[in-house]
Amino acid sequence: MPALPEEPRTWGRLSPDLQASWRRSAGYLANPAAATAPIDLGDQDLAAYLEEHPLRLVLPVFRRLLIEPAADAGLITAIGDAQGRLLWVDGARPTLRRAEGSAFQPGAKWSEDAIGTSAPGLALATRRGAQVHQEEHFASSAHHFSCSAAPIHDPHTGNLLGMVDLTGGPEAVATHSLPLICAAISAAEAELKVLPARSSNPQLTALGTAAPQLISAGRRVRLTLRQAELLMLLTWEAYTGGPETGLSAGELAAQLYGETGHEVALRAEILRLRRVLDSAPVEGLQVLSRPYRLSAAPEVDVLRCARALTAGDRSSALDLYGGPVLPLSEAPGVLHIRHRLSVLLRESVLSDGSGQELWRYLQLPETAGDEDAVYTALRTLPADSPQRAALVARMQR
Repeated sequence: MPALPEEPRTWGRLSPDLQASWRRSAGYLANPAAATAPIDLGDQDLAAYLEEHPLRLVLPVFRRLLIEPAADAGLITAIGDAQGRLLWVDGARPTLRRAEGSAFQPGAKWSEDAIGTSAPGLALATRRGAQVHQEEHFASSAHHFSCSAAPIHDPHTGNLLGMVDLTGGPEAVATHSLPLICAAISAAEAELKVLPARSSNPQLTALGTAAPQLISAGRRVRLTLRQAELLMLLTWEAYTGGPETGLSAGELAAQLYGETGHEVALRAEILRLRRVLDSAPVEGLQVLSRPYRLSAAPEVDVLRCARALTAGDRSSALDLYGGPVLPLSEAPGVLHIRHRLSVLLRESVLSDGSGQELWRYLQLPETAGDEDAVYTALRTLPADSPQRAALVARMQR
């Protein structure tokens, strides 16, 4: 076993994972004082790599759930690949500038063999969440920061895709930091799950996104909000009434605009949607008339979530539920669907959910003022759960 060059002053209090990481790091790097993260990808290579990496598809999820909230706390968020190369680093500007001095920047490699013990490297090595305080880092250049990180996997294959990290001051290793990262990763993995790697059927993403998309044959078709509303309403009608049912022009106009008398505007929107479906092309999906209905209902994350809840599979439902149905929509029919799914999810989780399912549910923005859900989680979580402290702090706020 290699001798440790200089053990951290807190060696006796290090977890077994951290001690093992230090020993591995000593085998990779001879001098922690001189260790610097290497730049593994230059600007051109990095830009090309980012265009192909699957994590680019869920960057908006991380921006909404992690990067922006963490920046408010003075932290930065890093997303890296399975080799430990940082792909995106963003957050609080002052912390970003300080981090660049330690080569904590896009293109740099932060695996154990490159820079020694750090939360990103440890999360990749152990495939578990990790927290590393300042001097627990192997490299002296990283002693100014603390960090928490967890791995992210391909939801279809289980293969490691990379890691997600929070870096900065003491807040980066606070009790709630690692659960916050894991909640964002769960949402991102749920988003990745809807990609058509396993299905040729058109898929509509409508949960928690301001940019709804229709995915068909590997192509992602951007939809306007109105086009997504039409597809959602017609798909929901087929789900609740049967595949042969449909809506008259007046019924669909009322669900879309809140009143009848807008049939002319509705027909114009239907025409635009048909053009999009024809030009994509989206295989096997057409809008039929008299009554308005779909030739074949697409797979929609909303319906998959509803079916999972009906079957009692709350874990899969939480994987899928990234937020409200078409959150920017004010169409009465969509508001009805949004309310029904939200109520169904809440009732299922609060009545029969495990402590972990309750915790995951409470990471959703719509639960911000839900005291009943918090109290239910506190009653259900084990007494020694680190998530209890975060919920108690939330109640105090």
